[in-house]
Amino acid sequence: MICTFFYGLLSLFAILLSKKKSSFKYYSVQWGKTLGRLFGVKLKVVGKENFDSNKQYIFAPNHSSLIDFQVLLVAVNQYLVFVAKKELGRIPIFNSIIKTAGFVLVDRRNNKEAVKSLEDLRLDMEKYPRSVAIFPEGTRSKDGNLQDFKKGAAVFGIDTGMPIIPVAITGSYSWWNRSLFSNKPNTINIIFGIPIHTKNSLYEDRDKITMSIKDQIIKLRNGQ
Repeated sequence: MICTFFYGLLSLFAILLSKKKSSFKYYSVQWGKTLGRLFGVKLKVVGKENFDSNKQYIFAPNHSSLIDFQVLLVAVNQYLVFVAKKELGRIPIFNSIIKTAGFVLVDRRNNKEAVKSLEDLRLDMEKYPRSVAIFPEGTRSKDGNLQDFKKGAAVFGIDTGMPIIPVAITGSYSWWNRSLFSNKPNTINIIFGIPIHTKNSLYEDRDKITMSIKDQIIKLRNGQ
């Protein structure tokens, strides 16, 4: 927690001084690397050739542990923000950090407010371009298996025309269920899939796009 607030405050000051939200990128990556070393994570990244690091994407990963955020920040190595649950905004200071950085907090129990939050993010991205990570499962898996996929990533892709990159994260569930400060390194794999293009897609395509995301993640998790 100390490490999180340290890098969070540094990023907050950097954004305020530079007036550039993209200043968050450097500190977010350093935060992820520091926590990875602290918790004995060995990160293996596969498939980075599937996207251009100078362009913006929607990254759609499965979600099995709290460290998914940090390892994805390191693996993507872009100005990347998350669509996160509203409850995170209840943490003092942390709320200011993530909002200033350009994250969006959604109320999963209020669909109307969630849609408005994503529309606000879309408008803000026109001024401050960034990549966005949306967990299609909506919440963390309790057993490491994939849950039902929600349509938020697909709908946001349709609204913005941004390509969606399915991402398989493996090894983070076993990390989450081991001793926190174990001396044995734990390998976490980040596997990027093939972009799903959403430009010119219609709202009626949201189910098909969501299924395409899930199908890719299943195959990536199975080594296909």
